[in-house]
Amino acid sequence: MTSVNLPLMIGVVHRDPAGEDRLTRVLRLLQPELLTLEVSPYAVEFRQEHGEVLLAKLDELTSPFKAGHGQIEAIRETLKLPFEVRAAQNYANGNHCRVELVDDSEVSRRLLSVLESELLTKDNIVHLSAQPDVPLSRTVDSFYRRTRRLLATEPVPPSLLGFSVERLALLQVRDDRMSGELGRVRESLPDARWVHVGGVFHLLRVRGLTLLWEQLARHGMERAFLDELSD
Repeated sequence: MTSVNLPLMIGVVHRDPAGEDRLTRVLRLLQPELLTLEVSPYAVEFRQEHGEVLLAKLDELTSPFKAGHGQIEAIRETLKLPFEVRAAQNYANGNHCRVELVDDSEVSRRLLSVLESELLTKDNIVHLSAQPDVPLSRTVDSFYRRTRRLLATEPVPPSLLGFSVERLALLQVRDDRMSGELGRVRESLPDARWVHVGGVFHLLRVRGLTLLWEQLARHGMERAFLDELSD
């Protein structure tokens, strides 16, 4: 594993099918006492209440011959409990570690409200299944490589993120809120070995924005990508 110091922000690609194993291994090596996740309480609650039903609906809508298609696999990972939460549970079981979910539940509520009506439709599943079948693991690895290239161009022009103006504004609002929540959590355990886990874009310096890692770097937070740490 790459040598790192704590506190540390680990950048992950959400829906990584190997993410649970990767993150569990890294956490066991780093031995944090405080673990914060860019996951909202609502996101966990939603999947605990509806995940099994929605996964069954996905199976019902998907041809058996397309069940392993990369696009279908991505939807399946979206419907499951986030791998960051599963890895945190794996690590915290038997270790003295406080786990905190710090993302915005209202944002999650808006994003997940259209999941069934737009993502889990027969037309959408047929359309996605007809796309070239790129394994999800390969898509995830290419996303890590792309983010590393962006890191080399910091400060990154916002246009390179591929987000709409509205989504960029939401990204800043979310990070400001998470920064405030993390500050409150950190105040309660100021000396704890701390690891924060969040999406890779939050590790970037983006022109015109001040995203989460840049805000936390002022207080000594370092950054690394999960795939590099778990190699």
